Amino acid sequence: MKALSAALVFVVALGGLTACGSDDPPAANPPASAAAEVDLTDGPAVAIPTPKPEPIGLTAGKAKVGDAEADVVRFKDRVVYRFEADENKPPKVNCVGDCLVIWPPLLTDGTPVKLAGVNPALVGSVQRADGLTQVTLDGWPLYLYKQDESPADTKGEGVGGNWSVVRPDGKPVVKK
Repeated sequence: MKALSAALVFVVALGGLTACGSDDPPAANPPASAAAEVDLTDGPAVAIPTPKPEPIGLTAGKAKVGDAEADVVRFKDRVVYRFEADENKPPKVNCVGDCLVIWPPLLTDGTPVKLAGVNPALVGSVQRADGLTQVTLDGWPLYLYKQDESPADTKGEGVGGNWSVVRPDGKPVVKK
């Protein structure tokens, strides 16, 4: 059972990286429910939960991105990212399906977003194809990176040339 769990994590992680790490736009997926399924040809499908909408608080802070320290946006003391294949004018989410396993979206429950060091005029939201509401900054939908394990981590920066740590003005720390 432990080997099956480890294999599932590897397959899901690999699939999530390939779905969101290329320069090509991700394939369109049908609207998702609160969980996606991963089909293992040797066993039953496994449900992968989508993060539940919750109150969102964004704070400005410092993080080392590449070789330099930069001002970044944080959620629950984790660095926040944007997906360069998403759209910001108007906001549109293109990270769907297995992409969401590696890149959990910041989903709001509708309560006002609490801010510290982030311009409230830049904060908004976008209705996703799955019916959930994702927080945006300067129109860009916001995400976390599953492999960031500590507040200092910025491991998602530049993945596939499509992911950027976000500054408090909504722009990427490293221009793509």
